[in-house]
Amino acid sequence: MKIPCEYCGQMIPETEQICPIAVNRSLKRAAHSVPTTIEELRAYCRHHNLPLADMRVFLGEDYRGAKAFGIYRNKATGNIVVYKNKADGTRAVRYEGSDEAYAVNELYLKIKERVAEQKRHLPPKEQVNQGGIKRGFVKSIFTQSIGYIIVCIIVFIILAVGGFSTEPSSGYYAYGGHFYYYDSSSWYEWDIYDEE
Repeated sequence: MKIPCEYCGQMIPETEQICPIAVNRSLKRAAHSVPTTIEELRAYCRHHNLPLADMRVFLGEDYRGAKAFGIYRNKATGNIVVYKNKADGTRAVRYEGSDEAYAVNELYLKIKERVAEQKRHLPPKEQVNQGGIKRGFVKSIFTQSIGYIIVCIIVFIILAVGGFSTEPSSGYYAYGGHFYYYDSSSWYEWDIYDEE
């Protein structure tokens, strides 16, 4: 995007630090406290163990292969170039100019975007507590235990309601010198003398 120079009024890119006449005080940078040189970006990537080759990111190299991002200093012009090589091998220059900090920030933001995208596709890491037991395993055992307890309570309730009935089972009973027979909720008196 071009903006008017506050001194001469000439339209200049917002990424240029100086216009042909004066310093551009409206210079835009996308972020602060990020690497500002190619070497700082390289150190940042090393510190975070980023696999740049696997990410297809090339620092300080004019890589011409397909599907790649990179940054390098053009020896002929002295400008910093941030590029994206497309799948068909064509190149799109994202930035070319003298502002190394701005150029590094452009690639830094792309690297962070790729790392975030990769993290979204990874399964969550299993967490391990201090005893070395996986948290998922402990949660599974706890869930199973709760399930068993609930089943036991249900079985107990069923037995209490239906299994502990006060009704006697079918058969002969002696009570007070008399014999009785119980069958399906009915009592019958049995007289042993009736059989003689």
